[in-house]
Amino acid sequence: MAVRYDADVCGRAALALVACFCIAGCDQKDPDVPDPGPEEIRVSPGDRLGWTQPAPDSSDIASLQFALYVDGTRSTLAGAACANAGASYNCSAVLPALTAGSHTLELAAFVGDGGSTAESARSAALRVVAVARMGAVFSSAPIPVVTVDQARLTLSPFVEGLSLPSDVACAHDGSIFVAERGGRVRLIRNGLLYPEPVLDLSAEVIAPQGGLVAIALDPEFEKSGFMFVLYAAAAPRQGQEFMLARFRGVKDTYGERAVLLDRTPASDYGASGALRIGPDGKLYLALDSSSDTGIASSFASYNGKVLRLNMDATTPDDRAAQTPIFSFDHPQPLAMDWQPGSGNLWVVDRLGTDAGRLSAVGDGFKQSRALFRTSYALPAGLGASSAVFYRGDLMPMFRGNLFVAAETGQEMMRLRFDPENASRIVSVEHLLKDQIGPIRVVSEGNDGALFIATERALYRLAP
Repeated sequence: MAVRYDADVCGRAALALVACFCIAGCDQKDPDVPDPGPEEIRVSPGDRLGWTQPAPDSSDIASLQFALYVDGTRSTLAGAACANAGASYNCSAVLPALTAGSHTLELAAFVGDGGSTAESARSAALRVVAVARMGAVFSSAPIPVVTVDQARLTLSPFVEGLSLPSDVACAHDGSIFVAERGGRVRLIRNGLLYPEPVLDLSAEVIAPQGGLVAIALDPEFEKSGFMFVLYAAAAPRQGQEFMLARFRGVKDTYGERAVLLDRTPASDYGASGALRIGPDGKLYLALDSSSDTGIASSFASYNGKVLRLNMDATTPDDRAAQTPIFSFDHPQPLAMDWQPGSGNLWVVDRLGTDAGRLSAVGDGFKQSRALFRTSYALPAGLGASSAVFYRGDLMPMFRGNLFVAAETGQEMMRLRFDPENASRIVSVEHLLKDQIGPIRVVSEGNDGALFIATERALYRLAP
């Protein structure tokens, strides 16, 4: 198998690599592999990897799949196409999204026979340097960040090739799941964005007013494989409705959908909501008021509320009046998270077209409704879209700070609180203003870094 790199299906590099493949049990021979030399090939999003694949006929080539190892991490190369070239076949596939910088690529052919897989030896290593395509809204160079307290950090490009991220969830093993508004959930593992979504609901959502709103991983995710998904789908008659569903993952593919909540209308002017698992192990679900501002204070609907639910979406036994309603008056909720120490739930709401509100909700687990302890108006034109409290050890100066992603304002706000009064904001810092474009999501990784998503890319902020 001779491997080459094709830039946009043309302009082949002179670097040739050879490997042998196996089907059932062919005789393997050590090929004469030429020395590729020290040169690296520059690749951009959308470029293709090409290789020459020996095969006796079209039926044999059709039985093959191809594994691509990026820096030693294996993934199946999707969308490979092969054309007859006499004694062999010329094959190519779009390169998966790569983080900016140098990478080693190795290719192998494999076939599956029932539950077993036979895979060839890997090709010799191909060295590439991933860069952003000209005109892409993506900074491929690290950006130094200095905070007001003189902490020196670096914002590093992590992954390009996303499409309007709406939420990010990080697993304990370092895997990162990115929800895209258009209905897809993407997987990033070891810095590699998998080319195919692990879950695709794009056929069910109404873009741009609906879409995939939020995701959350089960606390026992490594054992259960459960992912909870909140999305706005086409309603049976007209308009759109919220759907809360649980999916089970098997080999990085999510299915076995269990619908936990439906038939709750979503706003026709752009569905908004939030989904998180609280420190008490319960599901917290925020749904917009479905364009009816008066309904947000009514017991008769789940719209405009934060709900507290068991993991199977039943009402917890400790709820007063047996209602899952936890907090009222959230006409357009966008994000929520719990403040370390105080346990207060803070909710970000959009109010109208240009206003926003940040509210602290007190402990209402055993009350008929949770009460607002305090509320702050967010700056006009900010366009808050996501928020997270920092809990990690990697950047101790951030511990207990709230970070708010601002899509319209193209920045990330850092809010610090009074140690003696957890409801009082004592300072606001504006980070990354107009440096990487609209910031849609901010999330804390399992290593303590902050992951920041723009319209197309994911960045990592760390020392």
